[in-house]
Amino acid sequence: MPVAKGPAGALKNPVAIIDLGSNAVRFVIYDALDRAPVKIHNERVQCHLGKNMAKTGYLNPDGVALAFEALGRFAGLIAAMNIRHVHAVATAAMRDAIDGQDFIKSVKAAFGLSIRVIGGEEEARLSAHGVLMNGLGVEASGHSGIIGDYGGGSLELIVVEKGSVRHKVSFPMGAHRLQVIEGTPARIRAVDAMLKTAPFLKQSTGMDFYAMGGAWRSIGKAHLGVTKHPLPVLDHYAVEGGQAAAFAEMISKQSMAQLKKKFGMVEKRLHDMGVAALAMYRVFRVLKPARLVFSGTGLREGLMYDRLSPARKKQDALLEGSGKIALHAGRFSDLKPYAALEKFIVPLFSKEGRDVQRLAAAACRLSDICWFEHEDVQASYALSRALTAPLYGVSHSGRAFLGIALALRYGEDAKAASLTALHGVLDGLDTPAVTAGRALHLAHLLTGGDLLLLSKASLKATPKTLTLHLAGQARALRAENVDKALAALAEGMGRAAKISMEG
Repeated sequence: MPVAKGPAGALKNPVAIIDLGSNAVRFVIYDALDRAPVKIHNERVQCHLGKNMAKTGYLNPDGVALAFEALGRFAGLIAAMNIRHVHAVATAAMRDAIDGQDFIKSVKAAFGLSIRVIGGEEEARLSAHGVLMNGLGVEASGHSGIIGDYGGGSLELIVVEKGSVRHKVSFPMGAHRLQVIEGTPARIRAVDAMLKTAPFLKQSTGMDFYAMGGAWRSIGKAHLGVTKHPLPVLDHYAVEGGQAAAFAEMISKQSMAQLKKKFGMVEKRLHDMGVAALAMYRVFRVLKPARLVFSGTGLREGLMYDRLSPARKKQDALLEGSGKIALHAGRFSDLKPYAALEKFIVPLFSKEGRDVQRLAAAACRLSDICWFEHEDVQASYALSRALTAPLYGVSHSGRAFLGIALALRYGEDAKAASLTALHGVLDGLDTPAVTAGRALHLAHLLTGGDLLLLSKASLKATPKTLTLHLAGQARALRAENVDKALAALAEGMGRAAKISMEG
């Protein structure tokens, strides 16, 4: 659906989320409450409210001053932008600190901002819903997974089966709390003792583990850099479980100086990495996950997902998001041209399964995103946008599929170095990605971009041939360059090209 706008281009129904955590205060404005909300403003203030709280029982005074100032600014932006839908929550630090409620009351009195302090189990549930929002796999029928949200004050572990939360627990073992414990052996004993209090964990081994939280995401970014992974986006980045456990154990044994030298990260990212890695490593000793998958969404997106209707929750996140991008960046005011393109292309993948078909459909919706760029850079821009677009519900292999398909749509050579670099993450989607790209190129070339003309054209594949059928107005569209595009598509599919003129 298009981005809803009011007078002078202002967003009609934006949603503001404030997340007051133990480490930072986050303020995010989304364009709308729908299946694929886009961040239009994202601000983080590092306050460390939970620093030393394990010793003193009180919020960090310096952090209180920073958080109060930040919340005043956020309240000012909300008022100035006339945002009516505001959801503000606070987690471990506020619910555990002796002076937590006093701070909440002072914010309400000063800025009129109501902050809801949520319990550990509610935090776990909302984090799980953030993963469901992102279509990371745990919502699929028959699929199970464990979600881990590691923060400054707590660790939430949630077992999800078929879209429903089966078990959830919140442990007081966030980075600030572990750092108070002196020495690695004592920290390990503390973590292991807490994990033993949740017996359901031992019955949840071998599943995929979905990780979120700033410190754990820093571990993911470090692994991205070490492996020279070709995609820059952490969301949906997957690592084999044993390899992930070994990497976390290695990080847990490094000093901050060693980590800085090895990974080149800024100090604020390194500060909590050691204890966060130790917690991850000990959790993985119990769970033995099949894969570690990093989630770019969490509590804040869970607050959004929680408010969707049942019908909205069932929508395909990737298709909704790609449709929104199409209406924002493409030439068309509705999705009808892309529907015609999808009808033209997707039958080529009838034997490939639903995952490939939805990727091909998403590629159709994204196929016009660089129409306004100079032709010399359209292919490279399309590739970059596919790899980094704010899409939900797409794995790294799926992003690589979209990148190759869109680059080929704009005329890139399938053997270009920028595309061959992606083949290591395609997971068998190499041929379908190239087929989709060449089919998109053919469709846009044939119609001159007026995709509704495809109502008079179709592609039919048999074991030996690929036939382009042209009828009515479309018969006049045949030309040598169209024949060449069809031949390239057919050759890649291992078939002979034919053209049929009907009607």
